[in-house]
Amino acid sequence: MKKKTNKILVLLLTLTLLLPSFSFAQTSVDYEYVDFIVEYINAYYIKDIDYETHQNNILKGLLQNLDPYSDYYSKEEYEEFINSLNQSFSGIGIVLKFEKNNVVIDRVLDDTPAKAQGLKAGDVIISVNYQKVEGLSLEEVTSLLRGKAGNIVRIEIKRENELKVIKVRREKIEISPVEYDVFKGVGYIKLNSFSDKASEKVKEALKYIDTVGTNKVILDLRDNPGGYLDEAVKVASLFVPKGPIVHIKDKYGNVQSHYSNLEESKYKLVVLVNEKSASASEIVAAAVKDTKAGYIIGTKTYGKGTVQNIVQLPKEDAIKLTVAEYFSPKWVKIDRVGVTPDLIVENETFDIQLEKAIDYLNNWMTQM
Repeated sequence: MKKKTNKILVLLLTLTLLLPSFSFAQTSVDYEYVDFIVEYINAYYIKDIDYETHQNNILKGLLQNLDPYSDYYSKEEYEEFINSLNQSFSGIGIVLKFEKNNVVIDRVLDDTPAKAQGLKAGDVIISVNYQKVEGLSLEEVTSLLRGKAGNIVRIEIKRENELKVIKVRREKIEISPVEYDVFKGVGYIKLNSFSDKASEKVKEALKYIDTVGTNKVILDLRDNPGGYLDEAVKVASLFVPKGPIVHIKDKYGNVQSHYSNLEESKYKLVVLVNEKSASASEIVAAAVKDTKAGYIIGTKTYGKGTVQNIVQLPKEDAIKLTVAEYFSPKWVKIDRVGVTPDLIVENETFDIQLEKAIDYLNNWMTQM
Protein backbone atom coordinates (compact mmCIF):
# COMPACT_ATOMS: atom_id res chain seq x y z
CA MET A 1 0.00 0.00 0.00
CA LYS A 2 1.30 3.44 -0.88
CA LYS A 3 1.94 5.65 2.11
CA LYS A 4 -0.33 8.66 2.35
CA THR A 5 1.49 10.94 4.81
CA ASN A 6 -0.55 13.94 5.99
CA LYS A 7 -3.11 13.29 3.27
CA ILE A 8 -6.80 13.95 3.82
CA LEU A 9 -9.04 11.15 2.65
CA VAL A 10 -12.75 11.42 2.97
CA LEU A 11 -14.89 8.53 4.01
CA LEU A 12 -17.99 8.35 2.27
CA LEU A 13 -15.01 10.24 0.77
CA THR A 14 -12.72 12.76 -1.00
CA LEU A 15 -14.23 15.98 0.19
CA THR A 16 -12.56 19.31 0.88
CA LEU A 17 -14.76 21.62 2.89
CA LEU A 18 -14.14 25.35 3.28
CA LEU A 19 -13.72 25.52 7.04
CA PRO A 20 -12.91 28.71 8.97
CA SER A 21 -9.31 29.04 10.11
CA PHE A 22 -8.64 28.09 13.71
CA SER A 23 -5.77 27.73 16.15
CA PHE A 24 -4.86 24.36 17.65
CA ALA A 25 -4.03 26.23 20.90
CA GLN A 26 -7.64 27.32 21.39
CA THR A 27 -9.07 24.58 23.57
CA SER A 28 -10.91 24.26 26.85
CA VAL A 29 -9.35 20.87 27.72
CA ASP A 30 -7.26 21.02 30.91
CA TYR A 31 -4.27 18.96 29.78
CA GLU A 32 -2.40 19.56 33.04
CA TYR A 33 -5.27 17.85 34.85
CA VAL A 34 -5.18 14.93 32.40
CA ASP A 35 -1.38 14.64 32.85
CA PHE A 36 -1.84 14.63 36.64
CA ILE A 37 -4.23 11.67 36.41
CA VAL A 38 -1.89 9.78 34.05
CA GLU A 39 1.04 10.34 36.44
CA TYR A 40 -1.08 9.15 39.38
CA ILE A 41 -1.99 5.97 37.47
CA ASN A 42 1.68 5.40 36.65
CA ALA A 43 2.69 5.83 40.29
CA TYR A 44 0.05 3.68 41.96
CA TYR A 45 -1.57 1.30 39.47
CA ILE A 46 -0.78 -2.28 40.41
CA LYS A 47 0.53 -3.25 36.95
CA ASP A 48 3.01 -1.72 34.52
CA ILE A 49 1.50 0.59 31.94
CA ASP A 50 1.86 0.04 28.19
CA TYR A 51 1.90 3.71 27.33
CA GLU A 52 1.39 3.26 23.59
CA THR A 53 -1.75 1.22 24.20
CA HIS A 54 -2.81 3.66 26.93
CA GLN A 55 -2.43 6.62 24.57
CA ASN A 56 -4.30 4.84 21.79
CA ASN A 57 -7.18 4.10 24.18
CA ILE A 58 -7.32 7.75 25.28
CA LEU A 59 -7.47 8.88 21.65
CA LYS A 60 -10.09 6.26 20.80
CA GLY A 61 -12.20 7.43 23.73
CA LEU A 62 -11.87 11.03 22.59
CA LEU A 63 -13.08 10.24 19.05
CA GLN A 64 -15.53 7.41 19.64
CA ASN A 65 -17.53 9.39 22.19
CA LEU A 66 -18.30 12.07 19.60
CA ASP A 67 -20.58 9.94 17.39
CA PRO A 68 -20.74 6.36 16.02
CA TYR A 69 -18.51 7.13 13.02
CA SER A 70 -15.59 9.14 14.41
CA ASP A 71 -12.60 7.04 15.48
CA TYR A 72 -8.86 6.82 16.05
CA TYR A 73 -6.67 4.27 14.23
CA SER A 74 -3.18 3.11 15.13
CA LYS A 75 -0.80 2.69 12.18
CA GLU A 76 -1.70 -0.99 11.85
CA GLU A 77 -5.44 -0.34 12.23
CA TYR A 78 -5.28 2.44 9.64
CA GLU A 79 -3.59 0.17 7.09
CA GLU A 80 -6.18 -2.54 7.75
CA PHE A 81 -9.01 -0.01 7.45
CA ILE A 82 -7.81 1.32 4.08
CA ASN A 83 -7.21 -2.22 2.78
CA SER A 84 -10.71 -3.21 3.86
CA LEU A 85 -12.19 -0.11 2.25
CA ASN A 86 -10.38 -0.86 -1.01
CA GLN A 87 -11.19 -4.59 -0.85
CA SER A 88 -7.54 -5.63 -0.71
CA PHE A 89 -5.59 -7.70 1.81
CA SER A 90 -2.62 -10.02 2.16
CA GLY A 91 -3.91 -13.58 2.38
CA ILE A 92 -4.69 -16.71 0.41
CA GLY A 93 -8.08 -15.97 -1.20
CA ILE A 94 -10.84 -17.91 0.54
CA VAL A 95 -14.22 -17.02 2.08
CA LEU A 96 -15.19 -18.83 5.28
CA LYS A 97 -18.49 -19.80 6.90
CA PHE A 98 -19.72 -21.78 9.90
CA GLU A 99 -21.40 -25.09 9.09
CA LYS A 100 -22.41 -27.59 11.75
CA ASN A 101 -20.01 -25.94 14.23
CA ASN A 102 -17.11 -26.27 11.79
CA VAL A 103 -15.13 -23.56 10.01
CA VAL A 104 -15.70 -24.39 6.36
CA ILE A 105 -14.43 -22.87 3.11
CA ASP A 106 -17.49 -21.34 1.48
CA ARG A 107 -15.75 -20.06 -1.65
CA VAL A 108 -12.28 -20.05 -3.20
CA LEU A 109 -11.57 -16.91 -5.19
CA ASP A 110 -10.26 -17.26 -8.73
CA ASP A 111 -6.61 -16.52 -9.52
CA THR A 112 -5.50 -16.79 -5.89
CA PRO A 113 -2.89 -18.90 -4.04
CA ALA A 114 -5.67 -20.97 -2.43
CA LYS A 115 -7.03 -21.89 -5.86
CA ALA A 116 -3.56 -22.73 -7.16
CA GLN A 117 -2.85 -25.05 -4.22
CA GLY A 118 -6.12 -26.94 -4.60
CA LEU A 119 -8.22 -25.73 -1.68
CA LYS A 120 -11.93 -26.29 -2.37
CA ALA A 121 -15.33 -25.12 -1.21
CA GLY A 122 -16.51 -27.53 1.48
CA ASP A 123 -13.06 -28.15 2.98
CA VAL A 124 -13.23 -28.07 6.79
CA ILE A 125 -10.37 -26.14 8.39
CA ILE A 126 -8.87 -27.96 11.38
CA SER A 127 -5.83 -25.81 12.15
CA VAL A 128 -3.81 -22.87 10.85
CA ASN A 129 -0.06 -22.93 11.50
CA TYR A 130 -0.66 -25.71 14.06
CA GLN A 131 -3.26 -23.67 15.97
CA LYS A 132 -6.59 -25.47 16.27
CA VAL A 133 -9.51 -23.34 15.09
CA GLU A 134 -12.18 -25.05 17.19
CA GLY A 135 -13.86 -22.44 19.36
CA LEU A 136 -12.52 -19.49 17.35
CA SER A 137 -14.71 -16.95 15.55
CA LEU A 138 -14.60 -16.54 11.77
CA GLU A 139 -12.81 -13.22 12.29
CA GLU A 140 -10.13 -14.91 14.42
CA VAL A 141 -9.59 -17.67 11.85
CA THR A 142 -9.45 -15.08 9.05
CA SER A 143 -6.81 -13.18 11.04
CA LEU A 144 -4.70 -16.36 11.30
CA LEU A 145 -4.91 -16.90 7.54
CA ARG A 146 -3.90 -13.34 6.73
CA GLY A 147 -0.40 -11.99 7.22
CA LYS A 148 2.64 -10.67 5.45
CA ALA A 149 2.70 -11.32 1.70
CA GLY A 150 5.31 -13.93 0.79
CA ASN A 151 4.99 -15.91 4.02
CA ILE A 152 3.69 -19.48 3.93
CA VAL A 153 0.66 -20.54 5.97
CA ARG A 154 0.16 -24.20 6.91
CA ILE A 155 -3.50 -25.25 6.76
CA GLU A 156 -4.80 -28.58 8.00
CA ILE A 157 -8.13 -29.48 6.41
CA LYS A 158 -10.60 -32.34 6.40
CA ARG A 159 -12.01 -33.36 3.03
CA GLU A 160 -14.34 -36.35 2.72
CA ASN A 161 -13.18 -37.65 6.14
CA GLU A 162 -9.54 -37.48 5.08
CA LEU A 163 -7.08 -35.10 6.75
CA LYS A 164 -4.74 -33.12 4.50
CA VAL A 165 -2.08 -30.47 5.07
CA ILE A 166 -1.83 -27.77 2.42
CA LYS A 167 0.81 -25.06 2.47
CA VAL A 168 -0.09 -21.78 0.77
CA ARG A 169 2.03 -18.69 0.19
CA ARG A 170 0.20 -15.49 1.06
CA GLU A 171 -0.16 -12.87 -1.66
CA LYS A 172 -1.80 -9.48 -2.04
CA ILE A 173 -5.44 -10.23 -2.86
CA GLU A 174 -7.71 -7.66 -4.50
CA ILE A 175 -11.44 -8.36 -4.58
CA SER A 176 -13.53 -6.76 -7.29
CA PRO A 177 -16.40 -4.78 -5.73
CA VAL A 178 -18.66 -5.73 -8.66
CA GLU A 179 -20.31 -8.92 -9.87
CA TYR A 180 -22.45 -8.82 -13.01
CA ASP A 181 -24.48 -10.98 -15.37
CA VAL A 182 -27.41 -10.88 -17.76
CA PHE A 183 -30.47 -13.07 -17.25
CA LYS A 184 -34.11 -12.95 -18.33
CA GLY A 185 -33.16 -10.10 -20.66
CA VAL A 186 -31.99 -7.90 -17.78
CA GLY A 187 -28.49 -6.73 -16.89
CA TYR A 188 -27.64 -7.33 -13.24
CA ILE A 189 -24.88 -5.47 -11.38
CA LYS A 190 -24.14 -6.30 -7.75
CA LEU A 191 -22.04 -3.51 -6.20
CA ASN A 192 -20.66 -4.70 -2.85
CA SER A 193 -18.82 -1.52 -1.83
CA PHE A 194 -17.81 1.89 -3.11
CA SER A 195 -14.10 1.09 -3.10
CA ASP A 196 -11.54 3.01 -5.14
CA LYS A 197 -12.35 0.92 -8.26
CA ALA A 198 -16.15 0.84 -7.94
CA SER A 199 -17.09 3.19 -10.80
CA GLU A 200 -14.48 1.67 -13.11
CA LYS A 201 -15.89 -1.82 -12.49
CA VAL A 202 -19.50 -0.65 -12.94
CA LYS A 203 -18.49 0.84 -16.30
CA GLU A 204 -17.01 -2.54 -17.29
CA ALA A 205 -20.26 -4.24 -16.30
CA LEU A 206 -22.35 -1.77 -18.32
CA LYS A 207 -20.07 -2.25 -21.33
CA TYR A 208 -20.70 -5.99 -21.16
CA ILE A 209 -24.46 -5.47 -20.75
CA ASP A 210 -24.43 -3.14 -23.79
CA THR A 211 -22.85 -5.89 -25.92
CA VAL A 212 -25.70 -8.25 -24.98
CA GLY A 213 -28.15 -5.72 -26.36
CA THR A 214 -30.32 -4.80 -23.40
CA ASN A 215 -30.89 -1.42 -21.76
CA LYS A 216 -32.61 -2.89 -18.69
CA VAL A 217 -30.33 -2.73 -15.64
CA ILE A 218 -30.63 -3.72 -11.99
CA LEU A 219 -28.12 -2.04 -9.69
CA ASP A 220 -28.06 -4.10 -6.50
CA LEU A 221 -26.89 -2.04 -3.51
CA ARG A 222 -28.25 -4.37 -0.85
CA ASP A 223 -25.84 -4.93 2.07
CA ASN A 224 -23.49 -2.29 0.58
CA PRO A 225 -22.09 -0.32 3.57
CA GLY A 226 -20.70 2.57 1.50
CA GLY A 227 -17.19 3.82 0.78
CA TYR A 228 -15.75 6.77 -1.11
CA LEU A 229 -17.86 9.82 -1.88
CA ASP A 230 -16.26 10.44 -5.27
CA GLU A 231 -17.01 6.84 -6.30
CA ALA A 232 -20.65 7.29 -5.29
CA VAL A 233 -20.85 10.44 -7.42
CA LYS A 234 -19.19 8.69 -10.38
CA VAL A 235 -21.53 5.70 -10.18
CA ALA A 236 -24.60 7.92 -9.86
CA SER A 237 -23.39 9.95 -12.86
CA LEU A 238 -23.73 6.85 -15.04
CA PHE A 239 -27.50 6.90 -14.52
CA VAL A 240 -28.64 10.25 -13.12
CA PRO A 241 -29.31 13.02 -15.68
CA LYS A 242 -27.63 16.41 -15.62
CA GLY A 243 -28.02 18.16 -12.29
CA PRO A 244 -27.17 17.74 -8.60
CA ILE A 245 -26.41 14.31 -7.15
CA VAL A 246 -25.70 15.25 -3.55
CA HIS A 247 -25.39 18.36 -1.38
CA ILE A 248 -22.93 18.41 1.53
CA LYS A 249 -23.27 20.90 4.37
CA ASP A 250 -20.77 21.51 7.17
CA LYS A 251 -21.35 22.90 10.68
CA TYR A 252 -20.73 26.47 9.48
CA GLY A 253 -23.37 26.29 6.74
CA ASN A 254 -20.91 25.93 3.86
CA VAL A 255 -22.39 23.81 1.06
CA GLN A 256 -20.58 21.76 -1.55
CA SER A 257 -22.70 20.15 -4.28
CA HIS A 258 -21.69 17.40 -6.69
CA TYR A 259 -23.27 17.20 -10.14
CA SER A 260 -23.90 14.81 -13.00
CA ASN A 261 -23.11 15.93 -16.55
CA LEU A 262 -25.07 13.10 -18.17
CA GLU A 263 -27.38 14.51 -20.86
CA GLU A 264 -29.74 11.51 -20.82
CA SER A 265 -29.56 8.04 -19.37
CA LYS A 266 -29.96 5.22 -21.87
CA TYR A 267 -30.85 2.66 -19.19
CA LYS A 268 -34.12 1.56 -17.67
CA LEU A 269 -32.93 1.23 -14.11
CA VAL A 270 -34.04 -0.44 -10.90
CA VAL A 271 -31.97 0.01 -7.74
CA LEU A 272 -32.28 -2.64 -5.02
CA VAL A 273 -31.71 -1.54 -1.42
CA ASN A 274 -32.25 -2.87 2.09
CA GLU A 275 -31.64 -1.92 5.71
CA LYS A 276 -27.89 -2.55 5.29
CA SER A 277 -27.53 -0.20 2.30
CA ALA A 278 -25.71 2.73 3.88
CA SER A 279 -23.77 5.92 3.26
CA ALA A 280 -22.58 6.06 -0.36
CA SER A 281 -25.31 3.55 -1.30
CA GLU A 282 -27.89 5.99 0.03
CA ILE A 283 -26.39 8.85 -1.99
CA VAL A 284 -26.91 6.87 -5.20
CA ALA A 285 -30.37 5.60 -4.24
CA ALA A 286 -31.57 9.06 -3.16
CA ALA A 287 -30.24 10.67 -6.35
CA VAL A 288 -31.98 8.08 -8.53
CA LYS A 289 -35.22 8.49 -6.59
CA ASP A 290 -35.24 12.32 -6.58
CA THR A 291 -34.43 12.62 -10.28
CA LYS A 292 -36.66 9.68 -11.31
CA ALA A 293 -33.68 8.19 -13.13
CA GLY A 294 -34.94 4.79 -12.04
CA TYR A 295 -37.12 2.92 -9.60
CA ILE A 296 -36.11 1.92 -6.06
CA ILE A 297 -37.22 -1.49 -4.74
CA GLY A 298 -36.56 -3.13 -1.38
CA THR A 299 -36.69 -1.91 2.22
CA LYS A 300 -35.76 1.40 3.86
CA THR A 301 -32.00 2.02 3.92
CA TYR A 302 -29.75 2.34 6.98
CA GLY A 303 -29.76 6.11 7.41
CA LYS A 304 -26.10 7.17 7.55
CA GLY A 305 -26.05 10.67 6.10
CA THR A 306 -22.78 12.05 7.44
CA VAL A 307 -19.32 12.56 5.94
CA GLN A 308 -16.06 11.65 7.66
CA ASN A 309 -12.62 13.10 7.00
CA ILE A 310 -9.74 10.70 7.51
CA VAL A 311 -6.50 12.49 8.35
CA GLN A 312 -3.25 10.55 8.49
CA LEU A 313 -1.01 11.81 11.28
CA PRO A 314 2.79 12.16 11.48
CA LYS A 315 3.20 8.74 13.19
CA GLU A 316 1.21 7.13 10.34
CA ASP A 317 -1.76 6.70 12.67
CA ALA A 318 -5.02 8.44 11.72
CA ILE A 319 -8.24 9.98 12.92
CA LYS A 320 -11.66 9.70 11.29
CA LEU A 321 -13.88 12.66 12.13
CA THR A 322 -17.47 13.46 11.17
CA VAL A 323 -17.34 16.88 9.46
CA ALA A 324 -20.55 17.30 7.47
CA GLU A 325 -24.02 16.01 6.60
CA TYR A 326 -25.21 15.17 3.09
CA PHE A 327 -28.63 15.59 1.49
CA SER A 328 -30.35 14.31 -1.65
CA PRO A 329 -30.66 16.44 -4.83
CA LYS A 330 -33.98 17.80 -3.49
CA TRP A 331 -32.41 18.47 -0.06
CA VAL A 332 -34.12 15.49 1.56
CA LYS A 333 -32.48 14.50 4.86
CA ILE A 334 -30.96 11.00 4.96
CA ASP A 335 -29.11 10.81 8.29
CA ARG A 336 -31.06 8.70 10.81
CA VAL A 337 -33.93 8.69 8.30
CA GLY A 338 -32.79 6.53 5.38
CA VAL A 339 -34.18 6.32 1.85
CA THR A 340 -37.66 4.85 1.45
CA PRO A 341 -38.01 2.75 -1.73
CA ASP A 342 -40.66 3.50 -4.36
CA LEU A 343 -41.84 -0.08 -3.82
CA ILE A 344 -41.33 -1.67 -0.40
CA VAL A 345 -40.72 -5.42 -0.71
CA GLU A 346 -39.58 -7.71 2.11
CA ASN A 347 -37.54 -10.78 1.27
CA GLU A 348 -38.74 -14.07 2.70
CA THR A 349 -37.72 -17.58 1.67
CA PHE A 350 -36.32 -16.49 -1.70
CA ASP A 351 -35.20 -13.27 -3.38
CA ILE A 352 -38.58 -11.65 -4.01
CA GLN A 353 -36.94 -8.22 -4.34
CA LEU A 354 -34.88 -9.38 -7.31
CA GLU A 355 -37.90 -11.04 -8.93
CA LYS A 356 -39.92 -7.82 -8.52
CA ALA A 357 -37.10 -5.83 -10.13
CA ILE A 358 -36.98 -8.16 -13.15
CA ASP A 359 -40.78 -8.08 -13.49
CA TYR A 360 -40.80 -4.29 -13.29
CA LEU A 361 -38.16 -3.91 -16.01
CA ASN A 362 -39.74 -6.47 -18.31
CA ASN A 363 -43.06 -4.62 -17.99
CA TRP A 364 -41.52 -1.14 -18.11
CA MET A 365 -44.02 0.41 -20.51
CA THR A 366 -47.02 -0.69 -18.47
CA GLN A 367 -45.39 0.67 -15.31
CA MET A 368 -44.77 4.16 -16.69
